[in-house]
Amino acid sequence: MISKKTVKAIEIATVVARYSPGQPVPAHEISALLGLSISYIEVTLSELKNHAIVRAYKGPGGGYQLDEKNRPISLWDIVKIFEMPDTPSHKSTQDAPPLAEIEREMRSQIQVFFESRSLTDLARQANLPVRQKTEVRSIFKLKPLPPRIAIRVVNSVFDWKMSALA
Repeated sequence: MISKKTVKAIEIATVVARYSPGQPVPAHEISALLGLSISYIEVTLSELKNHAIVRAYKGPGGGYQLDEKNRPISLWDIVKIFEMPDTPSHKSTQDAPPLAEIEREMRSQIQVFFESRSLTDLARQANLPVRQKTEVRSIFKLKPLPPRIAIRVVNSVFDWKMSALA
């Protein structure tokens, strides 16, 4: 069946898909929304990034966005990352346990189910709160720059000569 880690990965990807069309979603925002630790979210998002499900943007205002380069992302794209691949341990059907065929059929039906569902459709249906505009935070406390003052300076020997005559 589907592990808890896979379910959490789908939840994280759903939040990113729901909130990311405009601005990247930072990990701390996902953490606050889902009640998961930032380190757990970062590890999961790293796996999703390695499999081209999300893109990461560094720096202030950075975060994660869905990576839909000319392809829709199905839920199966996420499930197959976190679930162990189906590796038959029996070489022939005679050596297989009696329920092996039923298990194989069940896995096939699960795959068809997740392939038929898109991540963006799930994100649209998700009952998530409206995203508040997050301001870019910085560790530096900088003061605003003073207004610019136009200073007229001598730019060439000719300007210097003309200013001396005036």
